[in-house]
Amino acid sequence: MSRSVLSLRLPAHLQSKLIQNGYYTVADFDETPPSDDLSHFLTQSEVCSLASAAQAQPSARSAWSIQQQVLTQSYFSTQLPQVDALLGGRGIPLGCITEITGEAGSGQTELCHRLCLAARLPASQGGLGANSVFIDTVGSFSYRGAKRAAYRLREQQQPERLDSGSELSAMSLLDGIHVFRVYAAHELVALLYSFDQIASHVAGLGLVVINTVSWPFLASFTSNVSRRQAMHAELARLLTQIASKHKVAIVLVSLAKSGFGRSTTISSSPMDGDGWARVAANCLSLRRRSGGTDGDGFDVALSASTMHSTGEAFVRR
Repeated sequence: MSRSVLSLRLPAHLQSKLIQNGYYTVADFDETPPSDDLSHFLTQSEVCSLASAAQAQPSARSAWSIQQQVLTQSYFSTQLPQVDALLGGRGIPLGCITEITGEAGSGQTELCHRLCLAARLPASQGGLGANSVFIDTVGSFSYRGAKRAAYRLREQQQPERLDSGSELSAMSLLDGIHVFRVYAAHELVALLYSFDQIASHVAGLGLVVINTVSWPFLASFTSNVSRRQAMHAELARLLTQIASKHKVAIVLVSLAKSGFGRSTTISSSPMDGDGWARVAANCLSLRRRSGGTDGDGFDVALSASTMHSTGEAFVRR
């Protein structure tokens, strides 16, 4: 099977040029010399970059190096003991992708707010002392919601856990969240291709949240499922590289189909398929609960993980 143009290590604008001119895979331009076939819309420099990228081979890692990475993994606490317990007692891993899935209104955005704030806390309180990037694709980021979460987080901090001069105000916590608003799949991909510039602009970056990763692709490719899957594969590769290169935690929110029914077991079926679960180290499924004996909150399940055993918990609001 020929490699997709989107799988080549090329700038986003060059990939767009190829796709707009009908070149979707390497096979589409591999039968004739690229310089003869592509020069009418590519510069000579772009043709050379394309030829080099098409000939590049995927690199391999030893099982030992993968194991060493797991053993030396860094984490930050979610500041939610129940969620940390599901994640091996340590929280969200850096250098990896974590997926959060659930129906609309199940608490994904609220959890994302809390994660951005938790990453901002100093290491003495389980945080990273780091800034975060919140990529908003559906207009979900709420300053008021983040502010409430910041005050709630400060209230739950135990005074005896604070080092001298380490306490951050709610406003200082919020100042560490950098929000990007995107509206379409190609905007999201282009933004992530420029991540090196983002990382240089946002000093001390430790967390990247995309809420949601589903909507841009569902909106842009309503019927072209194969094209959507190709874009998913490219984005998954890109996010994996970003997480590894910049040693940041990446949290993806994917929308789930309705249909929990009356089952007490938390399970979800993402609207855009299970592709993200294939690249995520941990997959958390959420379901809102209200009016029960335990109070309002949400059920959370570690539905899949390459690191820990699966399990469920309830988080009170």
